[in-house]
Amino acid sequence: MASVRNVEDKVRETLNSAEAEDVSAQLSQLRDDLSNLAKSVKALGVGVSHEVKAQASRVADDAMAKSEQTVHAVRDEIQTLNDNLVYQVQRNPLQSLGIAVATGFLLALVTRR
Repeated sequence: MASVRNVEDKVRETLNSAEAEDVSAQLSQLRDDLSNLAKSVKALGVGVSHEVKAQASRVADDAMAKSEQTVHAVRDEIQTLNDNLVYQVQRNPLQSLGIAVATGFLLALVTRR
């Protein structure tokens, strides 16, 4: 017959084997959870990168639009200055010629030295 000691040993073996199976199941579940977590982090990273790219694209588009507006404003200002200069030269041709000669003379003096 089985002694008390043998029964205790069998119970311990059964408990140990049940614990091993339980630990094995928990490890398997943990692996699955880590895999799912990795997938979630990857998906989040992809979503964030698309959002950052879209935001950078919007900022670049805004900068391009503003630079085009600035170019048009500068071009209009230069055209206005040119029109004013042409008007003044046509209104006072001798005075304009005198100013041009004096400016040329002064520039020649400055660049000689």
